[in-house]
Amino acid sequence: MIAQSSMYSSPLQQAIDRHPLTVTPETPLVDVLKLMSKLHNSCALPNVNTSENEQVDQSILLNQEKATSVLVVKNISVEQEQKHNSQSSLLGIFTASDLVKLIATNKFNNLQKLSEDVHISEVMTSNVITLKESDDQDLFTALSLFRKHKVSHLPVLDSKSQIVGVVTPEKIRQVLQPSNMLRSRRVNEVKNDSVTVTISGTASLLKVSQLMAENKVNSVIITQKKKVQTQSIEKPIGIIANDEIAQAYFIDMDLAKVPVKKVMKTQMNFLQPTDSLWDAHKKMLQAQVQLLIVCSEQGELLGTVNQTSLLQVLDPTVMFGLVRKLRADVNQLQAEKFELLHNRNAELEKEVQARTAEIQEQLERDRLLAKIALRIHQSLNLDEIINAAVTEVQQFLKADRVVLFEVKSPKVTKIVAESVDNSCHSWMGDRASSECLMSSLKIKKNKIQAIADIEQTDLAIEQITNLQKKQVKSFLIVPISQDGQLWGIMCTQEYSGIRDWQPSEIDLLQQIATQLAIGIQQAQLYEQVQTLNTDLERQVQERTAELEQKVKELEQLNILKDDFLSTVSHELRTPLSNMKMAIHMLKVFPISEKGERYLNVLDTECKREIELITDLLDLQRLEAGTESVALDTIDLTIWLPTIMEPFKSRVKERQQILNTTYPKQLPKIRSNNNSLGRILAELLNNACKYTEDGGEIKFSIEYNQKKNSKISPSETPAPIKFIVSNPSEIPESELPKIFTKFYRVPNADPWKQGGTGLGLALVKKLVEQLNGNLFVTSSNGWTTFTVEMPA
Repeated sequence: MIAQSSMYSSPLQQAIDRHPLTVTPETPLVDVLKLMSKLHNSCALPNVNTSENEQVDQSILLNQEKATSVLVVKNISVEQEQKHNSQSSLLGIFTASDLVKLIATNKFNNLQKLSEDVHISEVMTSNVITLKESDDQDLFTALSLFRKHKVSHLPVLDSKSQIVGVVTPEKIRQVLQPSNMLRSRRVNEVKNDSVTVTISGTASLLKVSQLMAENKVNSVIITQKKKVQTQSIEKPIGIIANDEIAQAYFIDMDLAKVPVKKVMKTQMNFLQPTDSLWDAHKKMLQAQVQLLIVCSEQGELLGTVNQTSLLQVLDPTVMFGLVRKLRADVNQLQAEKFELLHNRNAELEKEVQARTAEIQEQLERDRLLAKIALRIHQSLNLDEIINAAVTEVQQFLKADRVVLFEVKSPKVTKIVAESVDNSCHSWMGDRASSECLMSSLKIKKNKIQAIADIEQTDLAIEQITNLQKKQVKSFLIVPISQDGQLWGIMCTQEYSGIRDWQPSEIDLLQQIATQLAIGIQQAQLYEQVQTLNTDLERQVQERTAELEQKVKELEQLNILKDDFLSTVSHELRTPLSNMKMAIHMLKVFPISEKGERYLNVLDTECKREIELITDLLDLQRLEAGTESVALDTIDLTIWLPTIMEPFKSRVKERQQILNTTYPKQLPKIRSNNNSLGRILAELLNNACKYTEDGGEIKFSIEYNQKKNSKISPSETPAPIKFIVSNPSEIPESELPKIFTKFYRVPNADPWKQGGTGLGLALVKKLVEQLNGNLFVTSSNGWTTFTVEMPA
């Protein structure tokens, strides 16, 4: 049966569940439990296997809905329930905790054995704690009743004692969310230590229900022992509440045999003792749970926090006591504060003044140090650096004299900078003052010396007298070192009286000495660099003059070489011409067969010698670049056959095949007739020479005919390519060398055709003279030369 009431906006009315489950006293207990079971189950019941060896990772009851109480009323009927307008008087209440108590007595092992003769009136709680719904009642009244009577369900009755609904701590917590109060309190303040009940995961559900009934708790923590470092702790692995026990009972589990680990919740929510109660409240809302476990950082169980723990913080009595205690603490702290302020006021004022003066002095020292460091780093002139340093130190310390000595050797020092007061005379240029300092002051390497009064030292009377004559009564010596070596000494002196040198002054001069050492080293390095630059410039000039002289000598040698080649070539050609004429005359007259053979050899070698000399002269002329090339208009269609004809008879002699590929109509180009012919002839000669008998030689011409036919005056014509290929491969490492004079590829001429190594060098020079390009590729047994000439 469902009760109904009007809607209210107060927090208490919002927390009332106005649709409680209600039954009559005569209702059999088995029917009540079945009714609660129907409300519990929102999905099909799972198959439960109680085998001891089966592992369950998650509770089989985790996703079940929960109905935790039934109100026992009179004067209720089915028709009234359907109309939702019944008026019922409360007789008792039956909760999940009551069911767990019944299970613990082991009277009803399971739902099947429960007798229908047992009515709900026999097991219900008759002495029901209720709450009257009125304007005077609020949430805090309900909280007080929960805490006082230790109940978890509070029926709400109207002024006629008719049922309005049920209030639970969970409903109140959902309505009342005082975040500031909960944020200020910690979990450790309210966690339950004494009421936390633990058990092993192997215990039966019946044992757990008995433990709940005995300790009057609604939940049990499942723990197991874990060893952490050297101690054993109880670590929580699951949790089970009276709702899970009731649910297991509803689905007819054998509670005496089913271990608790089969149905316990393994997804638990943990808190740290230092967490705020507001964090605990949010976790309860997010996870929809009524209990949180408190653990240490090692995972040890420390206690629990439930809804009642959170709500008791909001109890007016507790809050009043807390406020009163806080007020007393505040008053005590206020009194202590006033007393402390009174006692410390004068002392703090003195400390503030002293600290202010100290900070001011430190700021002045830092300002001076930064100023000196800036001047040191901005200049690379040694004199400027050291003079600026001694001047700033003398003015800041208000000293009578500041002298900077450069230590040349253990017995030789030199004054390099000085700043003095008007009342003192200068030491600059006074060698005696330097010797007096070294002999009287007992200078020690890399040691700071602070003497407040020379008369209070162990110096001899004569040494003290000498120092007084030099106007020294007190001094502070700070060494200046570079890489552990003493470079110099900064000596700050007083003549007007004794001076107790302060640690801050010593520290300042030590820092300035460090900056000075850096600046001096920079200046010395700069001076060395300048010296090196001067030496380098002189060396560069000398080397440049030597190179210019060498260039002149090489140019002279080149001229001599050209003259020599010209002279030698001319002298060689003169007798060769006579030899050629004599050979011709011999051929006119009949001679013997043997003589004719010798004559042919002589003729061949003579031609070879003439070709060599001609190549040398042409190559020499091309390298000198003294002659300009004349350009002719060449009609390739007419000109090319005259070039190719001599090679047709040559390839026939060695049974070679000459394949030519080019269009019938070739363009006219501007080039030198003789040079272009010489280029093609040399390439075809090489192809014939390095092709075996019966081999194939390819010659082709490529050009973009379509583009050239439509060329405009502003466009550059596409180049014409002459391509010669023969079946002979040149190693990749040798390709860069083949255009060098007199170079021949090793083992590339198995037919012993001979050659001077000038042909390709001459071809390269001729192509360059005609503003063309020469390319060579060699792979897969073929070598291809491509001559690219401008159209």
